[in-house]
Amino acid sequence: MALVAERTRDRETARDLNRKQKIAFNTYLILTMQSQTNLNWGIAAAGRITQDFVTALGTVEKSRHVVVAVADVDGQRAQEFAQRNQIPRHYDGFDSLALDREVDVVYVGTLNPFHYAVVHLMLARGKNVLCETPMCLGLEQAKELYALAEQRGVFLMEGMWSRFFPSYDRLRELLNNDVIGEVTQVKIQHGFRLAHMERVCNRSLGGSILMDLGIYALQLGQFVFGASPVKILPSGTQLNKDRVDVQGEFMLDYGDGRRLVALVTGLENLENDAVITGTKGEIKLSNYWCCTLLSRSNGPPESWPLPQAKFDFHYTNTCGLRYEAEEVRRCIEKRLLESPKFTHAESLELIAITDEMRRQIGVTYDV
Repeated sequence: MALVAERTRDRETARDLNRKQKIAFNTYLILTMQSQTNLNWGIAAAGRITQDFVTALGTVEKSRHVVVAVADVDGQRAQEFAQRNQIPRHYDGFDSLALDREVDVVYVGTLNPFHYAVVHLMLARGKNVLCETPMCLGLEQAKELYALAEQRGVFLMEGMWSRFFPSYDRLRELLNNDVIGEVTQVKIQHGFRLAHMERVCNRSLGGSILMDLGIYALQLGQFVFGASPVKILPSGTQLNKDRVDVQGEFMLDYGDGRRLVALVTGLENLENDAVITGTKGEIKLSNYWCCTLLSRSNGPPESWPLPQAKFDFHYTNTCGLRYEAEEVRRCIEKRLLESPKFTHAESLELIAITDEMRRQIGVTYDV
């Protein structure tokens, strides 16, 4: 009897081991299939920033990013964009893109006032979405989009591309390791000659130097201090004839002697660096919103060169959109509904700050 019982236990152990091996093998197959699956992109708008995004995708090593369709309100522009980038399908308008079953995720690069409608359309059809910043021109619209994404169980992220550069990972490491001590100030100058451009100077197009450049200064304060400001103090604002801000300064008080001080302008070119000052030293971010060079007072400079691409880029360091795209792929593969590097809550916090700043300086939109 003892021998029979022992053999029975052996058979059960063998079956159990075999079952575990099968589960492990099936898990391996699933993970392997997921890792080999392409992420199919749809592009909403055939403009300069979307061209840079597609060009940046082409620089990702062993890329599993495939652009399968592009749409624009101008069908001819969509067709030319598709031909230039060898994209198989192009659409006149966004409805067909939202219905394209091969599209896994849509990159929305329309002008600011159209973000809400296009993102809403894509989410309603069950598409994952990456939307250029700003997500919306007002907090309530943004809240609605994030709620819809959660309801539909799809990924949605505002394209705060700064957060995904390797330099920001390194910055977080330096701050967490107390390399420069307690941070007391972040000082930023950010300027380009943009005041004549329609997307900046035209109120009906969501124009605002705060929304175009200033939001990147705000996100750095959020990143460094990890808290909401207790005071928001804009000053020195210059409005154009359309009552759109083309230059401004602001100070955000985070309490306990911590502050962000920024000058943002569309009237002149500035150095576009950020200096983070702590009790034991400083960190400087060159082109802070798309940083590839970090230097500090108590250590050697560090750099992360961007690769060459098929086409020239229209904007500073937009090859770095590749980092943002890779974050989207990782999140979707993990079935996350938001990125831990730039959450829905962080996005909403920044939109609330810009709403308050615009209220104070008198810039409004018809939304």
